[in-house]
Amino acid sequence: MLGAIRKSVRSWVGMAILGLALLALVVTLFYGQTAAPVTGARGREVARVGKLGIGETDLVEAVNRLLDRERETQPSLTMPAFVRMGGVDLALEQLLLARALGQFAEGAGIPVGRRLVDGEIASIPALQVAGKFDEAAFRRFLAQQRLSEAALREDIATAIAQGLLLLPARLGTTVPQMLAEPYATLLLEQRRGTILAVPAALMPQPAEPDEAALRAFWQRNRAAWTVPERRAWREAVIDRAQVAREAAPSEAEIAAYWRANPAEFGGVERRELRQVVLPSEKEAVAFAERVRQGEGFAAAAAAAGFSDVDTRLGTDTEAGFASQIGADVAKAAFALREGAVSAPVKGPIGWHVVLAERVLPAQVRPLAEVREAIAAKLAAERAEKLLSERVAAVEDRIAAGEPLGEIARTLGLSLVEVPPTTADGHVLGEGNVLVPRAAPHVARAFAADPADGATVVADGQGGFLVIEVTDVLPPAPIPFEAVRDRVRASFLADARLRAAQAFAEEMAKAGGDLAAAAKARGLPPPQQLVVRRLELTRAAQAGEEIPLPVRLLLNLPAGRAKVAPAPGGQGFYVVRTEETRRGTAAEAAPLVAPMRQSIAEAAPLELAETFARAVQRAEGATRLPAAVEAVKARLAGAAEAEQAP
Repeated sequence: MLGAIRKSVRSWVGMAILGLALLALVVTLFYGQTAAPVTGARGREVARVGKLGIGETDLVEAVNRLLDRERETQPSLTMPAFVRMGGVDLALEQLLLARALGQFAEGAGIPVGRRLVDGEIASIPALQVAGKFDEAAFRRFLAQQRLSEAALREDIATAIAQGLLLLPARLGTTVPQMLAEPYATLLLEQRRGTILAVPAALMPQPAEPDEAALRAFWQRNRAAWTVPERRAWREAVIDRAQVAREAAPSEAEIAAYWRANPAEFGGVERRELRQVVLPSEKEAVAFAERVRQGEGFAAAAAAAGFSDVDTRLGTDTEAGFASQIGADVAKAAFALREGAVSAPVKGPIGWHVVLAERVLPAQVRPLAEVREAIAAKLAAERAEKLLSERVAAVEDRIAAGEPLGEIARTLGLSLVEVPPTTADGHVLGEGNVLVPRAAPHVARAFAADPADGATVVADGQGGFLVIEVTDVLPPAPIPFEAVRDRVRASFLADARLRAAQAFAEEMAKAGGDLAAAAKARGLPPPQQLVVRRLELTRAAQAGEEIPLPVRLLLNLPAGRAKVAPAPGGQGFYVVRTEETRRGTAAEAAPLVAPMRQSIAEAAPLELAETFARAVQRAEGATRLPAAVEAVKARLAGAAEAEQAP
């Protein structure tokens, strides 16, 4: 709720950037996203934290990883666009925060042992096959991420240390009621306003442009007449479904599994047991004797201070109990007849007295009854193993220099040639027009490094894909003659759009009667709107998109007007707030408690971020603006410079 209120109070764009930065900070700090050991800068320095430098190579790799993560939700996102969105600055901020905390943790002497790092690595789902750590998957992950094992270990150790630093900063947060009351009152604010739509299509027909004006317009808007980067590639699918067909077990294997695992199919005796554990043998002997003399086990246990729940061990096999309470105790328990109590047995924490409350004889489920379940289990386990072996075989052949076509033919993989395609899945058709084409793996092709040759990547559906980028076509401008008619149409549409903007800005400054002005220009009449912040906040929380004019209405003082663009370049809106009415403390009383809870949920993360930035300042983080701008130019400006005539 707090986040939604802030979106209505402050800049929506600014809050979106802050949210992205906080998310990136958490990912960086807790999931080890820095790829290189933090022992020194690689390449020309772009920033420094105390004694540690951050080099161009460090920054470029961080930007590439951040872009890869964004492409999971925006497959068409290009590097130049990402740089313009602030991707380089965000990646640098992550590196500065991570290294400042790492340096601070090192100075504080926070230890992170190798076994702890091993446990973190083994728990990564991407490195597991059939629920267990797989060395081949680990090596494949390192290759895909372009990481060394030492670098990954250092990243994880640094992230663990950083987490230990930040955890205390997030604890013990309290939010006084007086802090929540103003926010709760603000939720009940009501605003009345006027919104006038100024469609570009209703503006007067502009004058016909001459050839020079068209060429100048084409030149100014070169990006609109430029074919973006395209890539051609070959892809071979290591299909999980195909591997699953090969993994079907034989009838003999199914029967062998049934015979080898009797406990799984009711072929082993099970018992329901109770126990008490007493500190001395003398007490245990006395307890067992009272039960043998006729006192109920539960009553004797209660007298010794044990509740009914304390004594229950549940139902299991001898092997199962042995794994829980020890082999000696389990052996004694399974030697008893039903209803009997054992002699005291020494265990690691005391003396055990066990009651065999119920004996459940073995009742083997016939093979025919469990055959399908066994077949599915064996097939799934074998499919995981075969898939891992198939991927390893492909990677070995790639490492040996074998062409992808030969690999696909030998291993029976279907090979597809994909023509030059843009990052958003379009190919260049007739008339220099981009047309959509089905290319489900386009994001992976654009994430691949052409210099790496064929690489194995996850296909997002449980299988794997071998991708080899065969050609990279840089952005190229379309000649003016080929798009003259389209340039003319865009010129006229732009002229109308600028006329709409000029009229809208004139109306916003004049402050006159918007209804009369709209009628005089043949525009639709303005709309009167009354909104309350609470309803809009709830709509935003439900995932509904709040139109920009309504958001403006919530932020403009009474009597002020502002111009907002309509979606898709259709025109502009004139938004004017006529009246505001604040809520009262009495009206807001029911909202104070949930608002206080919302702030309390957000506060720990903000405290952690504040602490991290304080550490960054204390460690002396500095940026070298000229070097950072050079990286931005290298990642985005070079491609645009090539388009200049």
